[in-house]
Amino acid sequence: MDIEFLDKIEPDEFRALYDMLKTIRIPMCGDKTRRGFPPHKKMCLGIIRGRWNGIVGLSADSMKYPDLLDEVVRIGDKYCPFNFTSIHLNHNVICPPHKDSKNAGASMIVSFGEYEGCKLVVEGNVCDTYLRPVLFNGSKMEHYNTNDLIGNKYSLVYYAKDRGCNS
Repeated sequence: MDIEFLDKIEPDEFRALYDMLKTIRIPMCGDKTRRGFPPHKKMCLGIIRGRWNGIVGLSADSMKYPDLLDEVVRIGDKYCPFNFTSIHLNHNVICPPHKDSKNAGASMIVSFGEYEGCKLVVEGNVCDTYLRPVLFNGSKMEHYNTNDLIGNKYSLVYYAKDRGCNS
């Protein structure tokens, strides 16, 4: 799979989600299982395999915020061209070069908010994900964000988890 740019999404598609995000606190994650990742704000929505208990099911974030889950699934069902099981919601995340080895197949990322910079780089190709979904295989292709974020950026990453993996 190569990098594929999908059609731009109208900003109004994210309005309800953006309004919801103003009313919740996205937790800070000091994720020591992801080498090189600084502390960051993220939520995992959808189906996961619990990192500590190994149970496959709906994430705690999904159960805590069912309306949020419904809204990100609505967006994914409308724009994501593959069957996804999980969605990462990131807030102002700048990630180092990595591969998502536990994912199965394609990933789709799209960003929204009021920001500049923080472009996605996939295998050396700079991609602007602002309102423009980008498809690539995150388990095989190294990717990261540029470290020049100004403003308030949210991103949604749609993917399918490998059946034997953790969240």
